[in-house]
Amino acid sequence: MIAKIGSGKSTAGLIRYLFDTKKAKDHTDPHLVASWDGFAPDPGRADDFDATKKQLVADLDQRVKQARRLGRAPERHVWHCSVRAAPGDRHLTDAEWADIAHRVVAATGIAPQGDPDGCRWVAVRHADDHIHIAATKVRGDLRTARHWNDYLTADKELAAIEKQAAYQQAAAEPLAALAQRQPPARTMKRHAQRIIAILPDHADQVLDDPAWPALAAALTEAETTGHHPEQLLQHAARQRTLDDARSTARTLTWRIQRLAARQAPSDPARAAQARTWGHHDRHTPARHDRARHSLGLRPPRDTGNSGTDGLASRGRQPWGYTLLPSDGRSHRAVLTRGSSKSSASSQRKRSAAPPALGRCGSQEPIRTPIPRSRSRLCW
Repeated sequence: MIAKIGSGKSTAGLIRYLFDTKKAKDHTDPHLVASWDGFAPDPGRADDFDATKKQLVADLDQRVKQARRLGRAPERHVWHCSVRAAPGDRHLTDAEWADIAHRVVAATGIAPQGDPDGCRWVAVRHADDHIHIAATKVRGDLRTARHWNDYLTADKELAAIEKQAAYQQAAAEPLAALAQRQPPARTMKRHAQRIIAILPDHADQVLDDPAWPALAAALTEAETTGHHPEQLLQHAARQRTLDDARSTARTLTWRIQRLAARQAPSDPARAAQARTWGHHDRHTPARHDRARHSLGLRPPRDTGNSGTDGLASRGRQPWGYTLLPSDGRSHRAVLTRGSSKSSASSQRKRSAAPPALGRCGSQEPIRTPIPRSRSRLCW
């Protein structure tokens, strides 16, 4: 695509040229495809062409007249941009041209996205291969729009649009072939239940997406090769956020296909994973409770004989963290360890020297460097 940008002094003259079909023989069916608010009057679709054209010009020039009363209107207040597709490109629909027009005016600074004071503009299509964007340069706050280097930003945005279109076209064919292998209705229902259970925030968007049949087919093929669909969905959802995905179902389809290309884990590997995660889930709460208690967050909780707390029932004190006042202003966690069975030498040492008492009256603990594997407080 190529953009050509210019400026002028007459809004009425530009609108007259864009909707003219008598002098310009190549203009066929001129009409609006987009506008600044989506409700601009369209002379090409109105019964009274002349009256609607005058109304459109008045709406576009409204802010220009207000700024001119204050002496702030630019002399060349008309901004004109034509966007033409390459000769070999397919004919785009009105909706596709409208999306291109929105992106061009946002990139050039005429109407930045999310700016309620953006300039007023319309996009007119009077041929199959190009559109014209007509805008007035006065913003809603009566300032002149900042559109320096607009030809460079427009070309950059059009290049991004072409790249995205090429990617979507390349991805459309594999997805269409995958959707043709749509599983039976019973399997589709089972996959839909998994989507609702694993992705509740995106379930409606996925199930209403045109790429949902392709996603169901990808899950079915992965299941036949030995993968678990639930684990694939969970892994695919954790790879990256889905909030900014243009098509959630299409994104999940590509992720699941990449994951399913790997070799499925064997039954012994799955059993080992289950034991590992079960052991982790069983011991994690005990570690969390001890870490929170060591920092004075809450008193310790009796967890029975699970995890390292079961060491107390066998006559040994487990590793733990104790808060000691260091300088009266801050606290630090040091590692202490005790045993119910102490040797005779250690008893003689304790009897020979009186115990050193801390500021809180507690016995001075053994200041031992905390091992790397035990120095992380997991919350």
